[in-house]
Amino acid sequence: MKRAKLAGILRKDYVQTAILVVIMVVSVIAFWYGLKFAFKTEHPLLAVASGSMEPVLYRGDLILVQGVHNACKINAAPYPDGDIIIFHRPGDPSGELIVHRAVGKFNENGHWYIRTQGDAVGSEDPWQVEESDIVGEYTGAKAPLLGHIALFFEPLQVKVAFIMLWIILLIILEMLPLSRKRVKEEPAQTKPFIKRLYQLPLPMFRSSHTCVIKIIRNQQ
Repeated sequence: MKRAKLAGILRKDYVQTAILVVIMVVSVIAFWYGLKFAFKTEHPLLAVASGSMEPVLYRGDLILVQGVHNACKINAAPYPDGDIIIFHRPGDPSGELIVHRAVGKFNENGHWYIRTQGDAVGSEDPWQVEESDIVGEYTGAKAPLLGHIALFFEPLQVKVAFIMLWIILLIILEMLPLSRKRVKEEPAQTKPFIKRLYQLPLPMFRSSHTCVIKIIRNQQ
């Protein structure tokens, strides 16, 4: 009995829509955290926000990032040999992420410091990147233009609004067939009444038909 009730509930359109939305959300979260675990970084995918690394990377490129846990392994050398690293702007550890090339490094008191520069910039950056500010290094894999989508939805409010819009749209698309089904069922409810009219005794039908003809002739 309980299984029959559960099966009936699962057949309802709005229940199926809710299940589909949950599956989509869980899949996206699992994919994102799977990338984090596989590439050992909090930012496995990153959109390039400026043209400072042209012609290697362009604004709007979506790049794949590998975590770095030992700065001494970073190859620091002038263009084009140095590794491209991703790091927080020095002095702002939770803020802007920068994608620049490591052009030099040195060790001071057991801590590594990296000198960076954009390929399209004529001079080195006015800072020294600490090892703790490094997010990862560019793996060489990128998807051109896809990063523009991430840049457009960069503010948190826009991301939330976009997700809610997709959920609402999905619900509307799932509910449309149900509303059409109801519209088709409404005329069907009038069929029994029409059938009863045709089931009237033949003499009664003929007499009513004759009365209609007489009324029409009198009006003429």
